[in-house]
Amino acid sequence: MGSVTRWIPISGLLAAVALALTGLISPPPPVAGAPVGDIVTYYSHHRVGLEIESIADGVGIMLLVIFAATLHARIRTGLSMAAYVAAAIVAASTLVQVAAFHALAFRPDPGPVRAALLNDLQSFTFQVTTFPILLFLGAAGAAILVSGELPRWLGLAALAAAVLQVVSWISFFASPGMLAAGALPDIAAFGSMLTWLVACSITMLVQPHRDPSDPTT
Repeated sequence: MGSVTRWIPISGLLAAVALALTGLISPPPPVAGAPVGDIVTYYSHHRVGLEIESIADGVGIMLLVIFAATLHARIRTGLSMAAYVAAAIVAASTLVQVAAFHALAFRPDPGPVRAALLNDLQSFTFQVTTFPILLFLGAAGAAILVSGELPRWLGLAALAAAVLQVVSWISFFASPGMLAAGALPDIAAFGSMLTWLVACSITMLVQPHRDPSDPTT
């Protein structure tokens, strides 16, 4: 059984891959406030790819929760528990976004008003998810630094990625365009989390937890 649990941290790497696929299978969706015609055209032309992305998003976010549980099981502090709870909140928020995303992709010809509302909903849900992601990264980084269970640079990298979540909040005040919800600031913030996930997952695989009571470790 130990050999199986030894590989559970790979869930972070798999989560990052699955979540990254949502930006690679089809072009990025229109940002919040985009013209209705662009929204309808986008979801009509990329229906199959977007439905596949919805599945990848759902699988990826579940793997994120598993990874957060693995991190908490390794560190076992209040901070790591906070990171685990934050990951669950991220999952819930993302699934709402996926539901709106899939509802648009499901109908071949979505109505203009419905399409605009659902597209704005999924864009702003993506934006709001930066709050629990900030908590997840901040708590995970602090837990790593305080416990010393993992390399210090990994904790600092988590805190840096958390800061990027705050920077992305400029989208709450931006007009439709490259700085709007779902555009560059959110993509950069989300990408920083995925990058940290990969780094942390690989580090945990390379440096397995050492049980002081087990002489074989």
